[in-house]
Amino acid sequence: MTAVAPAPTGVAAPALVLPMPGEPLPAECRREDCEERLRRALAALRETLAGHPPTALRPPADEMSRVRYRWLIGHHAAFGIWQSLARVLHALTAASDAAVGSLTAWAAALYDTYSVLFLYAGSCTPELYAVMLRPHMTAAHPAFSGEWSRDHASVLAALRAARDQHSPDRIAPLTRAVKDNRRVHIAVAGTLVPGGASLLQQSGRHPGHGPTEDEQALYDDYFHVQRQPLCRVAHWAQLVRLLGQCTADIAGHGLGLAPEGCPERFTRDALELLTAPALTGEPPLQIHRPPKGRKT
Repeated sequence: MTAVAPAPTGVAAPALVLPMPGEPLPAECRREDCEERLRRALAALRETLAGHPPTALRPPADEMSRVRYRWLIGHHAAFGIWQSLARVLHALTAASDAAVGSLTAWAAALYDTYSVLFLYAGSCTPELYAVMLRPHMTAAHPAFSGEWSRDHASVLAALRAARDQHSPDRIAPLTRAVKDNRRVHIAVAGTLVPGGASLLQQSGRHPGHGPTEDEQALYDDYFHVQRQPLCRVAHWAQLVRLLGQCTADIAGHGLGLAPEGCPERFTRDALELLTAPALTGEPPLQIHRPPKGRKT
């Protein structure tokens, strides 16, 4: 399940194992080592935050290799965060009044983690992006787009449902996190491709029209994602390990200055925002699919 093989980005890394969006993460599985893997991942993350990252979490030493490493590992961590975020948002949609506050705070924290991951994955210079990353995506498909991600699409649907269910004042922290995330997207895109169009736009297609199943499968293949059932503890162990890798890299090499228009807190407080969900742990959510009868 975790055999190391070269990903399309040129980085040798374990495949990311995820269920299809909306599929439940059972509390139990047949593997006997999931709890131990989570314990080790959390211990490694804490060692990293204390300034002693284990060798397994350290990034490549040279900048060129680190560009591709950040692109792959940052996306892997984001995909795991998206699955957790979608579950929290579905729970928020169906939440009692007493639970809205805590679930809103949790969803906002996950959005903030994703914002840091977006900065991390896209932290190279425009010149390196144009030479090392964009050609890889173009080779995979001329219209290659983040809109083809199955997991991000599920987050957007879950967010719409939560907003439809609750008044703006009840979920204000979430709204702020979403707006800040959008500012990060715009800032990073404007830095990496200044004044340019996305591959999707260059191909003559327009954002928002939705991908085909083949395009979603290609996106998974490009980022070395394997879709299969996974228990909750195994999912969390995998995600904590990835966040530990990102933490070790940022602690050792930094994120650089925030792109113009990006909220400063995502660089100033990057490690805190990145690791908060991992150190808190995902709540035992029982709702994995949009409740019936709800608009999504």
